[in-house]
Amino acid sequence: MTPKPPNGYITDSFKIFKEAGIQCIRFPLYWETYEKNPEAFNQELDNISSAAGKYDILCIYDNHQWECSSYSDEGIGFPNSLLIGSFEPHSDPSGRPSRQDLKKFWNGWWDRKLETIRGKDGWDAQLEFLEGVIKRLKDKNSTLGFEILNEPQVFRQVDFRKVGNYHDHIIKNISAITDKTLFFCFTSSSSPLGAINFPWEQAKGAGKD
Repeated sequence: MTPKPPNGYITDSFKIFKEAGIQCIRFPLYWETYEKNPEAFNQELDNISSAAGKYDILCIYDNHQWECSSYSDEGIGFPNSLLIGSFEPHSDPSGRPSRQDLKKFWNGWWDRKLETIRGKDGWDAQLEFLEGVIKRLKDKNSTLGFEILNEPQVFRQVDFRKVGNYHDHIIKNISAITDKTLFFCFTSSSSPLGAINFPWEQAKGAGKD
């Protein structure tokens, strides 16, 4: 059970940021949270962007995931509607999703084989979520930009190219609705893969077809 935050915590936080000389923050967004309660999610976006504007602080809105989803127990990010058709709820006593489940999820994600319970392609479903966030925040003077996906993972060397295809797909669509800065997070590779696993090394290997 997560305790409720104190009253006024958003305004108080931005006031503290301002007093400390902080000029920009990263604010994590969870697709899973939006699915659970869209109205409360959007209200929080409005509260954050308004408070940031009041105190002249810029926000980078981060499409965040960690260990895929709470559907796999420990973690948060991707919604149940994307996982429930392909995965069993996790029950490992450790509370961590198994390596096999993570591998199955990310391989399916890069292969574009994951669909929501309504049959919508996973990439397009996530794009729909991001477009809603961007349209709500793009005209706020406190919005610096948007991170497309926090720490995506790969378990196969070939999937680094698919990560690029994914980013191209998302960028092509969201660039049509905003000129705000778009941010990319490095791709985390599983340790036995032996793949480059640092953003500066991945940047050296980046190229165009």
